[in-house]
Amino acid sequence: MGWWENAKSVFGDAGNVGCFPRIGRKQSKNSYAFPADPGSEKRRGSGGPAPAPEEVITVEVPEVPLRELNGITASFSGEKLIGQGSYAKVYQATTRSGRLAVVKRLEKPSKHASNDVFLKQLGVASRLKHDNFVRLLGYTISGDLRVLVYEFATMGTLHDVLHGDRDVLRLPPPEQGSAARPVLLSWIHRVHIALDAARGLEYLHEMVQPPVTHKDVRSTNVLLFEGFRAKIADYNMFSQAADMARLNRSTHTLGSFGYQAPEYAMTGQMTDKSDVYSFGIVLLELLTGRKPLDRTLPPGQRSLVNWATPMLTEDRVQECIDPQLGDQYPPAGAVKLGRIAVQCLQYDPTFRPSMGTVARVINYAVLRDQQGVV
Repeated sequence: MGWWENAKSVFGDAGNVGCFPRIGRKQSKNSYAFPADPGSEKRRGSGGPAPAPEEVITVEVPEVPLRELNGITASFSGEKLIGQGSYAKVYQATTRSGRLAVVKRLEKPSKHASNDVFLKQLGVASRLKHDNFVRLLGYTISGDLRVLVYEFATMGTLHDVLHGDRDVLRLPPPEQGSAARPVLLSWIHRVHIALDAARGLEYLHEMVQPPVTHKDVRSTNVLLFEGFRAKIADYNMFSQAADMARLNRSTHTLGSFGYQAPEYAMTGQMTDKSDVYSFGIVLLELLTGRKPLDRTLPPGQRSLVNWATPMLTEDRVQECIDPQLGDQYPPAGAVKLGRIAVQCLQYDPTFRPSMGTVARVINYAVLRDQQGVV
């Protein structure tokens, strides 16, 4: 069964693919048409220029009926609420097919975020498909209600695993007679997570046309699935549109505090190299087990970048490695991963590597080296 049949089976036959008759003129079962110029109707028959052709927008995931959405979220009850961000409330739900899903109810749209802009960006998001990118399963639009349905991360977020309750998820205990304490995330798991996340961002930056900048790379947006395989999530599709980008620059701060690249503070602009910088912070979290900012630590250690980068620059990774790892990590591999993090965190964005380069180096210089392949 391909991805299309799989997505369609999530909601059953009730989910119409790309069917939104309330806006524009329906062109086909999975296309929408919107007038390119709202004033074109007034000019028809007036001897003026011919009206601009209508733009067809295709959304490649099913529309979830509002009744079904209310059913699986108990009408968005607090019991189903599992999180809340700057632009959405997040609910856990079980679809009619029995599949766990995440339902994101977006904040009320502003006058700038018209339904045609929303659907244009939804059309783009629905075509993003990669093993290391969280898949959009469906959507709902009803009046001011805008909802996105995603696949559910069975093992939570990287942030939760690294910084949350370390007794929630543990690897099997050590063999009999060993005094080693079980580790939440082994070294090999951390490297695989780094590689998966890098490949997800590489896909957005280098394989999607036109390229996509994530704009909010952080450990809470690295979701973990069975076997600690990672996928990039929470791509803010609304900040991609030109008119929404202008709105965001004036009323919203993109990215997350502690992960923002230095050029964003100066220019208010984000590029793919801004994502690379934020990914460097995630690598530091994987190496050290620390948060990007932690005010409970002594003043000189509160900023993870300021504390760890000098040590990693001098290959003193053993001084900042996560103590939960003990000695269960390859020193050479840790040094190499630290060097990659330092390169991602270069102040000048032109000196930062591409995500494709980062993924290749992690794969060949870190992962394969420690396994004795190279």
